[in-house]
Parts: sequence; C-alpha cells; structure tokens
Amino acid sequence: MIKGGYGQTELGHKHSIELENRNKSQHTPDNSYILPSQLCEPENRAAIVTALQDHNAVIPPQFEECYYSYQNVHQRHHLRQINFLAQLSFLCYFFADWFLLPDIVYISGIARTSAVLSFMLLNWAMFKYCKNILTLDLLLPISSAFAATVWFWLLHQSSSPSVYFYQYASVIFILLGCLSIQVRFRPSVLTALLISAVIISGVIHLKNSAQQTIIFLLVYIPILIFSLYISWNNTLNARRTFLRSILEEWDRHMLRELAHTDELTQLNNRRQFELIADQKIHQWPQYQSICLLMFDVDFFKRINDSHGHDIGDQVLQNIAEIARKEMRREDVLARFGGEEFVALLPETTLEDAMMIANRLRQKIESSTVRIGNNIQLNFTISIGVSQLDPEDVDLHLLIKEADVALYRAKQNGRNQVVCFAPLPNEV
Repeated sequence: MIKGGYGQTELGHKHSIELENRNKSQHTPDNSYILPSQLCEPENRAAIVTALQDHNAVIPPQFEECYYSYQNVHQRHHLRQINFLAQLSFLCYFFADWFLLPDIVYISGIARTSAVLSFMLLNWAMFKYCKNILTLDLLLPISSAFAATVWFWLLHQSSSPSVYFYQYASVIFILLGCLSIQVRFRPSVLTALLISAVIISGVIHLKNSAQQTIIFLLVYIPILIFSLYISWNNTLNARRTFLRSILEEWDRHMLRELAHTDELTQLNNRRQFELIADQKIHQWPQYQSICLLMFDVDFFKRINDSHGHDIGDQVLQNIAEIARKEMRREDVLARFGGEEFVALLPETTLEDAMMIANRLRQKIESSTVRIGNNIQLNFTISIGVSQLDPEDVDLHLLIKEADVALYRAKQNGRNQVVCFAPLPNEV
C-alpha cells in the first residue's frame, strides 16, 4: 500500500479477483489469502482470534464475503472432481443392474446414461458460469436426491427378488450428499432430509414388510447421522483453515506495513520512498518534468525542549496530515527522518512545484497544536525544491539538491520556499 497521495485508495483489485489471480500463477495449492485492506484493523484481528477460540469457529460477519471468495478458489476444483466421480459411480452401477436386475437392464442403461449426461451438462455449465460457491456446494446433494429417485424408479420396474437387498446400496446417496458439503453445514441438513425423504419413500413403495422397513431404517439412520457428523467436521475445518489463513495474512500485512511505513505519521518511511521514487523517475518520459520537495519543522528542537516530545510528535503528525491532503494521487510523500519530510511530484513543472510548496507552507503556518486548555502552538516549515535533470536521472542527486535548497531556506530566515540553483562558482 502506498500512503501519502491526495484521496489515495488501496492498490490492487477486489480481493476475490486478487486471490484467483494469485492461485492461478502458482503450481501448487496455497492456503495464503490476500486480506482486503479495509479489514486490516486491530478489532478485526481480535474478531478472528475470538472465532478461532470458539468451538464452532463462526465466521465474523465482516469476513463472510471473504470466506466465500476463499472457498470459491480452494474448493471449486474439489467440488468439480467429486461431482464427476459421483456421476461415474452412478453409471457404473449399471453393471450391478446387469447381474441383479436382468429384466430391466436396457431400461437401466438408458435411464442411467440419460441421467449422467444430463448431470454432466449441468455441472459443466454451473462450474463454467456460476461464481457462487454456495450454489456449487449444493449441486451434488441435489443431484443425489434426483439420482436416488431414478434409482428407486428402476427398482420399481424390476420383478427380480434381488430388489429387496439391492435397495441397501441406496445409502451411497446420503454419503455423497453429506460428504460433498464443504462450505456451510445447514444446507447439508436440509439436503440430507430431502435425500432421506426420497430414499425412505422409495423403500416404502417397494412394498417391503414392516420388518424389512425397520431393518432398513436401522441400517440407514446410523449412516445418516455419521454422514452429517463428517459433513459438520468438513465445514468446521473449512472455517478454521480460512480463519488461520486470514490471521496469518493479517500478521504478514502488519509486518509489511511496519517495514514500509513510519509508525508515527503513517507515511512511507525513507526506505519505501526511495524504492517507489526511484521506480517512478525511471518510468516517466524525459519530456515530463519531475520535482522534489524537502521540508522540515523550523526550530523543532526548541519545540521538544519547551513542550516535550509528545507535543513534538503531535506537530509531526499534524504536518503529515496536512501534507497528505495537499498531495495528489500520483505524488509520493514520506517522512525522511526526524522532523524531515520529502515529496516526489511527477509531471510537475518547477513553477507548479513552487506553487504547491508555498501553499503547503501557508497551510502549515496557519495550523496549530493545542497545549492544555488555553495554549495553542504555532509552527512553520522551510522547504527546498529541486527539479530532476532529464540528462542525469539520479534520485540521490535530486534529493541532495533539494536538501541544499532547504539549507538555504534555513539560512535566509526560515518559513520560506527556496528553489535549488547552482552557485556561480558551481556552474
């Protein structure tokens, strides 16, 4: 993130697009996550930690969209694979029909092939065009309910005695329906009830005896409960994985901020400024002017000695805030060290840079810092201005010339703007 521009926004795309692009560029899966910058607040980190400590790992409301985006990237491929394997399994049961239900083998072949082709077409369209991971998460459970309907319809068409023990194979549908759920648990309960309603209705309509129906239920209900339990653990693990990933990303983000940002003013630090400014001056066309402002607080030591370092810090923060508002989006502003600030102004003529510098000086001169209830502290800055030589693109020379101009502004009485110009004996 680059700080310091007027009305600056965070760099990059929306978090879901960033996450997809990041994973596409990698050969191996990565659990890292690009945390949206607007969520990088201490209270949000505390919410993540609290959620991880909760047994149910409930996703905090402000992170729900992030969670779905994360799952859309990390679970999409898994869901596509398990849907394909489920369709293949449903088709392979044709060979069991061949041996156990020989009287409807042709009907079975046509029904299973038609159903699988329909499922494959639906899955292809959904995984190609649907971006909603919640919809994709429910695709296999709903397909399983439909496949269970086809299954029991085939059993009703057969007069084979094998029907009454072949019906136990229908538990595969509740296993597929529950175990495929990865994102939210509540839908797995609803789809499990739907699949169970289809299966139990099919068993009853097969004209089983009361004893056979009870035995079937004694087999089916433990499998249903076990499947729901595993589904709950899948979704719970998915939440915890996401929360751990986003917590790690939050910590990485703060480390990056500490490495690139001045803690007191929240501007770029010197290292980050030199990195960004050097890139900018080498990217800009030579026919466009680039200028640099270097400014610091007049009599800053006197302020610290008279009023304390906490007031001195407030002065620096006040200057940083005013300078941030005066800079444009493409400008690069930084705290260069101590009470010294620097700003790179791309696409700016020397005349415009002088105008910006004078406006900044006047704004700071008219600002105050309150000391206690009755005292207001006024302060001023001196500014040195330099212009990049298109024949010698050197950031350090540009900074040195602005520093020389700043020194001359101090010598001339402070609270003024001086443009760098070589002395006669330096020409």
